[in-house]
Amino acid sequence: MNIERLGWVAAAALAGGMIGMGFKAPSEKTGTVDIAKVFRDSDLAKKGTETLRAQAQARRNVMEFVATNRNIKLEDATKLHDLLIKDPLTPADKTEIERIQTAAKAAEVKARELQTLPKPTAADLSQLDEFTKRKDASGQLLEKWQKEFEAEIQQKEAKLNDDTLDKVRGAIQQVGRDQGYSIVFANNIAPFCPNDITSEASNKLNGKK
Repeated sequence: MNIERLGWVAAAALAGGMIGMGFKAPSEKTGTVDIAKVFRDSDLAKKGTETLRAQAQARRNVMEFVATNRNIKLEDATKLHDLLIKDPLTPADKTEIERIQTAAKAAEVKARELQTLPKPTAADLSQLDEFTKRKDASGQLLEKWQKEFEAEIQQKEAKLNDDTLDKVRGAIQQVGRDQGYSIVFANNIAPFCPNDITSEASNKLNGKK
């Protein structure tokens, strides 16, 4: 999940293209813009990237904990998953997370103790069998989560990219109209054009004058 590449996804989407102003300028006037820079320097992209990073980390935290504590109860693992990706958490949520994590860690200790018993009783063997079932269930859950998490983050990333790119395009068009440009090219198409509106577009997008 390469969240940091969002700006370059945007650049690829508009590379080789041009942005029309949506009106007929009184004279032919062309400009150029570094679309990737406008995208990358935008407050929208920065905030969105931080949000995506936090969401991805929350999902990694879920998987890392369950992978380390495979003897966790299935219902507790599912509940922990729902809680750890929730934002914001209530005090009750935090208490429940602590309970689940404490119980899961205790289960790991108990499993290790049972595995080292020289003469396990019938009850001990039953408990070991239960732990084996839990480990199998948690392993299947981890595989399911991995697929779901990747798809979910990719969808969120794509939406952020599309939403921000729309606003980048809108800011460029607005600056172009305000300054009387008939068309603005991506800078890789017209690298020697003297009329670079990258800074103005960035300021417009970020609400600066």
